[in-house]
Amino acid sequence: MVRNLRAESDRMHALACICRTALCVDLFAKESVRRGQKPVAATDIASLFEDARIKDDLNSVTSKSLFREELVAMLVESCFQLSLPLPEQKNSGMESRVIGALAYGTGYGALNWTEPALEVVEVCRPCVKWDCDGRTYAIDCYLKLLVRLCHIYDTRGGVKRVKDGASQDQILNETRLQNLQRELVRGLQEVSTPRITARLLWAISEHIDLEGLDPLLADDPEDQLNIIVSNIHKVLFNIDSSASTTNRLQDVQAVLLCAQRLGSRNARAGQLLSKELEEFRSNPSADSVNKHQCRIILQRIKYVSSHSDDKWAGVSETRGDYPFSHHKLTVQFYDTSAAQDRKLEGLIHKAILELWRPDPNELTLLLTKGIDPSLIKVPPSAFTLTGSSDPCYVEGYHLADPNDGRVTLHLKVLNLTEIELNRVDIRVGLSGGLYFMDGSPQAVRQLRDLNSQEPVLCSVTVGVSHFERCALWVQVLYYPFHGTPADYEGDYSEEDPQVMRQKKSLRPEIGEPVILRCQPYKIPLTELLMPHKISPVEYFRLWPSLPAIVESTGTYTYEGSGFKATAAQQYGESPFLSGLKSLSSKPFHKVCSHIIRTVAGFQLCYAAKTWYGGFVGMMIFGASEVSRNVDLGDETTTMICKFVVRASDASITKEIGSDLQGWMDDLTDGSVHYMPEDEVKEAAAERLRISMERIALLKAAQPRNTKSPKPDVDEDEEEEEEKEEDEEGKEIEGKVKEKKIKGPSTLFKLTAEEVESRALQAAVLQEWHELCKDRKTKVN
Repeated sequence: MVRNLRAESDRMHALACICRTALCVDLFAKESVRRGQKPVAATDIASLFEDARIKDDLNSVTSKSLFREELVAMLVESCFQLSLPLPEQKNSGMESRVIGALAYGTGYGALNWTEPALEVVEVCRPCVKWDCDGRTYAIDCYLKLLVRLCHIYDTRGGVKRVKDGASQDQILNETRLQNLQRELVRGLQEVSTPRITARLLWAISEHIDLEGLDPLLADDPEDQLNIIVSNIHKVLFNIDSSASTTNRLQDVQAVLLCAQRLGSRNARAGQLLSKELEEFRSNPSADSVNKHQCRIILQRIKYVSSHSDDKWAGVSETRGDYPFSHHKLTVQFYDTSAAQDRKLEGLIHKAILELWRPDPNELTLLLTKGIDPSLIKVPPSAFTLTGSSDPCYVEGYHLADPNDGRVTLHLKVLNLTEIELNRVDIRVGLSGGLYFMDGSPQAVRQLRDLNSQEPVLCSVTVGVSHFERCALWVQVLYYPFHGTPADYEGDYSEEDPQVMRQKKSLRPEIGEPVILRCQPYKIPLTELLMPHKISPVEYFRLWPSLPAIVESTGTYTYEGSGFKATAAQQYGESPFLSGLKSLSSKPFHKVCSHIIRTVAGFQLCYAAKTWYGGFVGMMIFGASEVSRNVDLGDETTTMICKFVVRASDASITKEIGSDLQGWMDDLTDGSVHYMPEDEVKEAAAERLRISMERIALLKAAQPRNTKSPKPDVDEDEEEEEEKEEDEEGKEIEGKVKEKKIKGPSTLFKLTAEEVESRALQAAVLQEWHELCKDRKTKVN
């Protein structure tokens, strides 16, 4: 039933509810058994997979549907949510009934999340054999939960005993985990891709109980250690697989670390793995880094084997970490499979957070925190689509729903004529990436009985297929002669009944409509974006790997000088950011910002995602310049902004670059004016020329060094100084002659870049001194 839901957000929310309910039912059933009640059938996690279609999907290697990955990933992520502490009751809002029951209605045993998690890893074990066309998110979730459980129960030390203080439940759970590890090792040969093989080896090698293995023969093919070593060999020497099934650089690193951990813990494992490492070291497929790693690992295994009396030598504690992910490396960003994994992860995390950690509603916040201006949502602004002399007034605003990919246009139609309009048709056409849900080319809304000066409301909902500039084209067709009475205006009561029926049955003529074409209602490109929360470190790591880029320059003016504006923190932020105030209401996540006080500039970093999963990063660089046009003594400054947008898909930047002024209008609500690159270069050359002229004037205005009388200086020293000055004069004359031969020279030797650099350094030092003075005055 859930599988058939088309909207991804609806399907994820339904799956999150089902998985949380299944985990809680399992907890309640186990708690009731502990209290002495009889176990109830179909209350375990396995009942989720009773449906034949779901069971077949779980056990098959390939599948056309993504539903099995969604189900396993959602189930595992719900287990992790169950392991987190319950939210504190900081507000008076209604908490979920399930969480409330967990917190107050059950005993301590029901909060032991590892029991249902253990059943989840047992039921979902076939997922490691899946071939998902390069997607790994669901399998990564499964292995992460497996590693967490093995770390908690310390499976490397074997099954604990009663005399060691272990309870019966703990012994049972550790035994189940040991059996699951052995089954996973036996199934290593059936894993479809080397990438998953390396990750499964990582999950097993650190936590498997090597001391508990007792093979009948040293080369027993059924022995767990022999199977692990053979699969390590297979990953090390695999060079034929495609990029969608392996990431050889990462896989080899993971397998070498597994070999180091296994060989350090067990003597027999050290002997077997030493042969493999020696063979791999001499193989041409190993690069120089791998050869050095093999040498270090072999030395470590040799040291451990020679110090067999020291049980601690070369052995490290289990950390319980699982370092693999579908988006760890930037080189995987372009893969379609990695993009699908990122999209699935975002959908699942959003659905789980909405269910397990819901944000308090507005009424609760008002009751607990009072009226907060930041919580008040700005209503959408309406745009007039008709002219001032048109007989009908039409205005509209839109509401966007990024979850379902829909935009709804709300229209208000006002009859400005003095007559009553019995019929008005509203036609809406589309351009760009919009489409109607029923597939029709246009929508028609028929409005009846429009009285003079009375507004009538209507709406149209459309879908958005992709990231593109789009618009809705509205036409108003009104019929001034529709429903007017006929020429004969006699009283029907005095007529013959048959004639009266004929008169009533006559439909009035519609007449010719008056067509009023309105301005197109354009949907801003920013409406097709969603804020994407990301850390600055991840943002700057991801920035160079984004393939598509578009740059533009814009300007706006603000009041006051640059230095005063940066020094005075008015209204919580610097005044020179006044042109970018509207960015706070746009669907961008502000990653970080840096104010450059010395040049009255800034750097702002924003991150967003399109409705369809594409990543958009935007950096804005600003630098102030004093305006030359000053009106009535008011000091204004021009801010020159450089907008740099990088995206994961070239179609995004192509759409943004097709209308750069429109993009800036969407971002800043018309506050920033676009400057073409030619004007930017001309302005830069003009600024450089003016600065060079000023520097030349300063150089020319400097007084020459005149000799001052020195009574204390001896005559011999004066003669030596005169000789030195004569020599320096000759050298300068020689240089001037050389310069005359080479060509015309400037008044100073520094280049424009060096002048700019020195000016910036001087400004930095000047501001530093100003800050030091401020600190001294504050201290005093």
